[in-house]
Amino acid sequence: MAGDIIDSGKVSGKKKSYEKLGLFYLGREIGDNGETIAPMLLRSRDLTTHGVIIGMTGSGKTGLGIGLIEEAIMDGIPSIIIDPKGDMGNLLLTFPDLQAHDFQPWLEQSEASRKGLSLEQYAQKTAAQWRDGLATWDQKPDRIRTLTQQAEITIYTPGGGGGVPVSVLAGFAAPVTDPAADPDTLNDLVTSAVSGLLALLQIDADPMQSREHILLSSILLHYWQKGNGVDMEALIGAIVSPPIEKIGAFALETYCKQSDRMQLAMRLNSLLASPSFAGWVKGEPLDIQRILYTDDGRPKTAIFSISHLTDSERMFFVTLLLNRFVGWMRMQRGSSSLKMLLYMDEIYGFFPPTANPPSKKPMLLILKQARAFGCGVVLSTQNPVDLDYRGLSNMGSWFIGRLQTDQDRKKVAGGIAGASDGRFTARDVELLLAKMKGRQFLLNSAHLDEPMAFETRWVMSFLKGPLASKEIEQLMADKVTVARELQGNSITSGEADMARSAPGPAMAESSAPILAGQIEQRYYLPAAPGEKCVLQPAIAARCKVRFFNASRNINETRLVQRYYPLGGTAENFPGLAEITWSEAEELPFALEECFVSAPSGYGYAAIPAEICAVQNLRAAEKSFADALYRTERLELFRVKSLKLESVPHETLTDFKVRLRDLLRENKDEAVDKLRAKYDLRQQRLHKKIQQAHERLQQEEAEVRTKTTDTILSFGVAVVGALFGRRSAGSGTSGFATGMRKAGRVFTEKDDARRVRLELGQLQSELELLAGELEQEIDALGSSFSVENYQIETFTINPRRKDIFDVNCFLVWELAEVGDILPS
Repeated sequence: MAGDIIDSGKVSGKKKSYEKLGLFYLGREIGDNGETIAPMLLRSRDLTTHGVIIGMTGSGKTGLGIGLIEEAIMDGIPSIIIDPKGDMGNLLLTFPDLQAHDFQPWLEQSEASRKGLSLEQYAQKTAAQWRDGLATWDQKPDRIRTLTQQAEITIYTPGGGGGVPVSVLAGFAAPVTDPAADPDTLNDLVTSAVSGLLALLQIDADPMQSREHILLSSILLHYWQKGNGVDMEALIGAIVSPPIEKIGAFALETYCKQSDRMQLAMRLNSLLASPSFAGWVKGEPLDIQRILYTDDGRPKTAIFSISHLTDSERMFFVTLLLNRFVGWMRMQRGSSSLKMLLYMDEIYGFFPPTANPPSKKPMLLILKQARAFGCGVVLSTQNPVDLDYRGLSNMGSWFIGRLQTDQDRKKVAGGIAGASDGRFTARDVELLLAKMKGRQFLLNSAHLDEPMAFETRWVMSFLKGPLASKEIEQLMADKVTVARELQGNSITSGEADMARSAPGPAMAESSAPILAGQIEQRYYLPAAPGEKCVLQPAIAARCKVRFFNASRNINETRLVQRYYPLGGTAENFPGLAEITWSEAEELPFALEECFVSAPSGYGYAAIPAEICAVQNLRAAEKSFADALYRTERLELFRVKSLKLESVPHETLTDFKVRLRDLLRENKDEAVDKLRAKYDLRQQRLHKKIQQAHERLQQEEAEVRTKTTDTILSFGVAVVGALFGRRSAGSGTSGFATGMRKAGRVFTEKDDARRVRLELGQLQSELELLAGELEQEIDALGSSFSVENYQIETFTINPRRKDIFDVNCFLVWELAEVGDILPS
C-alpha cells in the first residue's frame, strides 16, 4: 500500500512528505457517503490569495484557525494573530508527553465536579482523550514535540492584561510609501490613524466634517509626507502650535481657533498622563519586523490578545497595528510564496459592509496589496454579512462551516454557485451546507474547480478556551521579566548626559581658555546654567566615508562621527597626531544642536597646552582619516552557493529572513518542476480510471453492487495537493471518486472481473506514482533548509580618496554638577 511507503511516520524521526512541501494538513476530505477519506492537504501558497472562515458558534472555527497556525509554525512561516476573544493563546498549551499532570493546571475544578470526577481523574480522562484523538488523525507525540521546538510564541497585551506589554502610544511612525507616487494610500492611512486616535478619546468624528479630525490629519500628513514619524508629545505640541499655516483655503486661526486647539491638546495630554494608560506607553515597540522574527532570523508567532480592552481601545489598537503592518509590508520584496500570515479570530465590527470604522481602510488595503508581497490574510467570522463585499471579493478561499440561519446559507450558496460557472446551483450548495456538522467545512477556493468538504483534524494544542489574564501572565512570565529588564536597563538621553559628565574635573576656570589659532568650537548645553555648572572639553571628529563597488552596484556614503574626551588629560595628552581614535566613542549629540558662541555663566575645565598653541586641528584630522582608512569597513553578508549577498544597511537578522524567503521560493519552484514531471503520467492514469469507471456504469444495471471502503494514503493525498486539484481527477478527490465507485461493483461475470483487475492495476500504479514522488520529496527535503547554507561575512574597504570632508572641532559639554567655581 502507498500508506506503507508514504505515510512512514511509523518510523521514528521520519518526517512526512507533506511537511516538506509547504502543505498544511488540515483534516480529511469527506466522501459522497459522509465518510472521511484522503487527508486534506492545503498548499500554503494558496493562502497568498487570502481566506475567510465562516461558521456559527460551535462550528469549529477556532479549531480550524489554530490548526492553520500550527501548520504555519511547522512550515516555518511567521504569523501575527489578532485575538479579540482570548482563544488563540491555546497555541501555547502543547504537551508532547500527553500526561495528565500537563493538562491538570489548565482544567477547572467546577467542570470536573459537574462530570462527577476529581480534578486528577478529570486530568487523566482529558489526557487519554487527547492521546486517542491525535492518534486517530495520525499525529504522534513526536509531531507535537516538533511543533513545540519550532514555535516561538509571544502573547502581547497592549494596555495591560498579563502578557508582554506593547508601546503603542509612543508615536505614529511614518509609513514607507512615496507620497508623490501613492497619495491616496497615504491619505487613507492618515485618515484611519486619526480616526482610531479620536475613537480612543471617544470623539465620534466624521473625516469629512470634523474639525478635530481634519486638523489632526493635516498635521500628521505634514510629517508623514516628509517621511517623519511623530510621538504623542510632539503631536500635542503640534496641535497647540501647528507646523502648517493654512487648512484648505482658510488660515489656520480662522479654521480652528487657538482655544479649540488647546482643548483638544488638553484631552490628548490627559489621556497620555492618565495612570490607566501607563500600559500603552511602556513595553516592546510595535516593530513588525521584530515581532515576526527573532534576532537570528527565526520566525515567530505573535498573538495580540485584546479581549481585556474596551471597544474604542480595541479599534484604536487594531487600526494602529494594521497601519504599521502596511508600512512593513511595503518594505518587503515581491514573492509568490507565503512568507507570513495575518490572522484575525473575529472580524465582527472591524470590517463591516456599510459603516466605515477606522480599521476598515487599512484592512482593505492589505487585502488588495498583500498578495504581491507574499503576505496571506485569514479572517474568521460567525456571519458572512459581517464582511465588506470588497473584502470578500479579494478572498481566494472560503472555509464554510455550520451556519445559523437559512438566510446565511442562501447568501453563501449564492456566492459559491455564482462562481462555479453553472456547475452548481444555489440549491445544491444549500443542501450541502445544511448537512454540515461540527468541525466540518466546505472549502470553496479559486484553486479548486469545485467545492470540497472536509473534517478538521484534531489540533495539537489543548483547546482550553479563552485564557484569563492570570493564565496569560503565567504563560508569559519569563518573557515579561526579560522585557522589564530590558526596559529597566535602557538609558534615557538625560541619563546618558549625566553618565558622560561624571566624573568631572576637580578645578575649573571661570572663563573660556584663550587659543592661539582659529580652532572651531562648539558648545553643547542641554541644561540652563547654574552656579555649579562646568564645561569639559573634547575633540569631535566628523567625516564622510564612501564605499564603492561597481560590480555590486554599491555606492554608499557613511557619515562617521567620533568623540574623544579631553577631561583629565591636560598633563598627559598624547598629542593631536597620536590620538587613539579606536578608543573614541560615537559622538553622543548632533553638532547642529550646539552653540557656536561661548556662553556666559559656566566654568571651563583645563585643556592640553598643545591645543592652546596650535593654529588648527589638521593633525587630528589627518590621524582621524588615517585611522578610518585602516579600520572603517562596509560589512556585508553572503551565501556563495546561492550567489546571494546583503545590501548596505541590511542587518544579519534581515539577511537571514531574506535567505529563508528565497529558499521557500526556490522550494516552490522545485515543486512546480516536480509537478510538471509527473503531470503527464497523472493525466494518463486519471483517463484510464475514468474509462474503467464508465464501463462499470454500463454494468450497474446487471450486477449487484456492494459498498466497500477505499483507503487512500497520505502519499496519494500528496499527489492530489501537488497537482492542485485543478481538475475533477487531478486531485485526491477525483481518484477517490473513481476508486470508491469502482469498489462498489462486485459480480461473478467475467467482464466485471476484468474491470476489477484493471482497477486493481490502476491502484498499484497510483501507489507507485506516490512512492516515486516520496523519493523525489526526500531528495528535496534537506535541499532548502536554511541550516545547510553557510552565511559568511565579507567587507568593502574605502579608498584614500573616499575619505573626505574631514573636520575636527573642540567641543564643550556639561561636566559634573558638583564642581564649585572659584570666586
